[in-house]
Amino acid sequence: MDMRRRGRQTGVCHAVHVTPGTPHSARIGEEPCFAPGEGEIALKVLRCGICGTDTEIAQGLYGASPPGEDHLVPGHESLCEVEDIGPGVTGISPGDLVVPIVRRPCPEACDPCSRGRWDMCLTGHYAERGISRLHGMLRERLTDDAEHCVVLPARLREVGVLLEPLSIVEKAIEETMLIQTRTGVPLRRALVTGAGPIGLLAALVLRSRGLDVAVLDQRPDGSPKARIAQAAGARYIDDTNQPLERAAAGTAFDLVLEASGYAPLVFRALRRLGRNGAMVLTGVTAGHHTIELDVAALNQEMVLENQVLVGSVNAARQHYEAAVRDLSAWQDSLPGLAERLITARYPLASFEDALKKDPDGIKSVVEVAGP
Repeated sequence: MDMRRRGRQTGVCHAVHVTPGTPHSARIGEEPCFAPGEGEIALKVLRCGICGTDTEIAQGLYGASPPGEDHLVPGHESLCEVEDIGPGVTGISPGDLVVPIVRRPCPEACDPCSRGRWDMCLTGHYAERGISRLHGMLRERLTDDAEHCVVLPARLREVGVLLEPLSIVEKAIEETMLIQTRTGVPLRRALVTGAGPIGLLAALVLRSRGLDVAVLDQRPDGSPKARIAQAAGARYIDDTNQPLERAAAGTAFDLVLEASGYAPLVFRALRRLGRNGAMVLTGVTAGHHTIELDVAALNQEMVLENQVLVGSVNAARQHYEAAVRDLSAWQDSLPGLAERLITARYPLASFEDALKKDPDGIKSVVEVAGP
């Protein structure tokens, strides 16, 4: 079942269906639409962002259907418009822009979930919209619990679809800065590896926090990724023509945020971490890579240098709200820059094209409601 269906069915809508575990099973199907019940809101999906998780789900590598159903509606990065509200809903009105939070608490209500930190769930029995056990937003309409939706100001209509990936960044940076309060010294230099949406959003956040930021990727200087990093005030490093080891020779970073998902680069970047530094991993490594690594020397170096390695995934409401604040601030301080992260738009009928990777592309979105 898709959440709590307490309202009456009002019709059906078009949606993308995949069969988890079955490669190339994505197709257009239909989903029932429901009037909002107690505490619920009815939403029209405006657009849905595509990321590597969506591609892996379409390839049959990941994903789980809701209990009792044989398919999953993917899509977890979205921007929606409220069409109707149910009884008991306050603070949200028809016409408002909202983004549904991806992860939902586990049924056991473990301690973190009961405190609103479902991103830190202990049981692993959480559900995630469009990913695991809960239908997502590659569909024209849905009904959701108002308490799990974040309201955006109207001025973020063009960039609001970036809110979910930005929430991931907000959490990763918040966690790392919290850890680094142990040193009593402010962070000054940061390295971001990977110039996809997560990496570029991380660069924007870190620059807005006053850090000197370098962004590493394998696209040439002058590419869209390089230009956005530079427009944000970050230094861009093309790892193909100027490897990290040479480009950052003599530089020790206080913080390294890994957003490439490429395992060999993780250990190369770790070597650039300074004394008392912290490295946060946000990208899930894909494929199999064989590398030679002196684990004993790495362990000794991390111990002697007081270094920290931490993983971060998903986000809680507080991180979505921080993302709203940052997106709003960038609209004033860096007008038009966030929009440049969206490099391709597709109609719902062409969703499969949105899943194809473009080396120079950054964020592809499906315009569910049309242009």
